[in-house]
Parts: sequence; C-alpha cells; structure tokens
Amino acid sequence: MGLIVVLLFAWMLVIAFLAFIACTFEDLESDMGSQSNPNSQVQLAAQVGQINRFFNKAISGEPLSNALYCATAGTVAWLLLLKLEPLVPGEEWKAAVLAIPVGVLAAAMVNMIFSVTSHCGRTAAMKRFEQPIYLDVLYGHLLPIATHAFMTTFCITCIAYIQSNLGTLSGNPSLNHPFALPLLGFIWGITVGSIGSSTGDVHYGTEREFQDRPFGEGKRVVYHGKITRYADCGVRTQRDIAGFCAKFGGPVTGMTFGLIILFENWRSMVGMQLSGFLPALPVFTSTADMAAVIGIVMGLLIVAALAVGNLVFVRWVRKKCGPFVGV
Repeated sequence: MGLIVVLLFAWMLVIAFLAFIACTFEDLESDMGSQSNPNSQVQLAAQVGQINRFFNKAISGEPLSNALYCATAGTVAWLLLLKLEPLVPGEEWKAAVLAIPVGVLAAAMVNMIFSVTSHCGRTAAMKRFEQPIYLDVLYGHLLPIATHAFMTTFCITCIAYIQSNLGTLSGNPSLNHPFALPLLGFIWGITVGSIGSSTGDVHYGTEREFQDRPFGEGKRVVYHGKITRYADCGVRTQRDIAGFCAKFGGPVTGMTFGLIILFENWRSMVGMQLSGFLPALPVFTSTADMAAVIGIVMGLLIVAALAVGNLVFVRWVRKKCGPFVGV
C-alpha cells in the first residue's frame, strides 16, 4: 500500500473524528437554544399557563440554520485563504490556521444575532399569555450557544478544508475535491443539522423537561407545553437541558454522524483500493466502474450487519427490561 493511500485513510479518520465532535456540539447547541424538538413544547408552554425560563431561538430547522453558519464560515475562510496563501508558498496550511478560526468567529456572531432576534421576537409574541423576556436568561444563554456553535462550525469548516485539499495533503493534487470550500461547508452544514435533528430528537432531554411522566410512553398531544419548570437547584433553563444531554444524547448523536462518515469513506476507499483505482488513478472506465461496484456491495453489507445488530440489541433490551405498561 502506497504512502498516498495510507495518508488518505489517515485523513479519513481525522474527518470522521471531526464529524463526531461537530455533531455532538450541534446537538447540544440546539438543546441550549431549544431549536430542535423541545422548541414546540417551549412555544406552547406559556399558552397552557406554564410561564418558563427556557430560551427559544428556533429560526428554522437545524439543517438550514447550520447550513447558513457553515457556509458563512466557509466563505469568509475561503476569501482569507485567497489572500493569505500566496504569502506562504509551499506552506498553505499556515494560512488556514488563521483563516478558519476567523471565518468561524464570523459565523458565531451571525448565530448570536439571530438568537437574540428570534428569542426576543418569539417571546414578545407571547405577551398575551404573560410570558416575560428574562434578560438574565437572554444574556446567560448567548455565550454557551455561541461556544457550542463555534465548535460545530469549526469542525465542519475543517472537514471542508481537508476535503477541498485532500489530494494536496496526501501527495496527489489530482485528488482534490472539485467543490469550493464554501459549497462544501454548505453541504456539510445541512448534513450535520439533519443528523442532529433526526438522531438528536430522540435524545433531546425529554426526560429532563417531562420528568414527571413515565419514561418510554412518548409524549401525547395533551402534554405538549406542560414542561417541568423546576430543576434540582432552582428554576430550570436550557442550560440544565444541555448539561443533561451532554451525558448521553450529544455523544450518541455525534457517534451517529461520525460512524456514517467513517463507513461511507471507508467503503469507498476500500473499493478503490481493491479495484486498483488507487494509487495509480487510471483513466480506464472499467476500473472506476469496478471501484463503484465494490463500494456499493460493501455498503450493502455494512447496512445489513447494522440492521441485524440493531434487531438483536432491541430484542435483548425488551427481554431484559420488559415492555412498557401504559397508564
């Protein structure tokens, strides 16, 4: 196995690790600002007489908002790279050390602006239900929201940068991604938001907001808005929810995204390696077709193995814990 292939597999593992960190913080950021599933309950709480101190910043779905932040960071970083890379020929990565954090900082500022306007606007719309705007809640959640979003956007921008320069970093510039950094950031932003919205919704702290309901029964419509407002030490806020989710929900969501990236890249690269497409990169169509076929077959095998493993695990859990008895 050539050095190029080894470096490609090494960068693949780096991307998978960054994906794990990115989606972990994305899920916690949505919990911190009540942007995912908790949002519907927080919006309805005041309407059913549950005056609360939860932060409510939902502007749109997580995929769209994260696409905005990641595309913003990618665009600013890309523009800085165009100016800085010619200053350090042969060591372009040094420009990225400065450009990426600056771009992510710009995206975090955009996030904070939207968080302030959305929370204040949504809460002001509940004036008829006597839901006040707590300034300490507003100020106290902005920095945690920004820091969680910074980590998510930073990791996604790093993934986009590695992908767009993968060939150069591995020793073969022809392997560089054809998409520009901002477009890759936009695509990855949608992806990390989608994974956080789907997997994260299952572990978004419902046990924390609805701890007075039996675990496992689901949330009936009649309970919507009837959130539990008091924490162990005082009135509950979204910081309590994020702290709770950091123990399980965030890491599980990050693991989901990380494993998706790991398996996807791994099956593709193994297919290219077995077919002889790497490291020679032949122009023969038959070789490329064989690489695609091997990759698809390996992907199907991975999906089948995960489905069987999930079935066995669910049966074991149900047998051990027993079925839920409704009330």
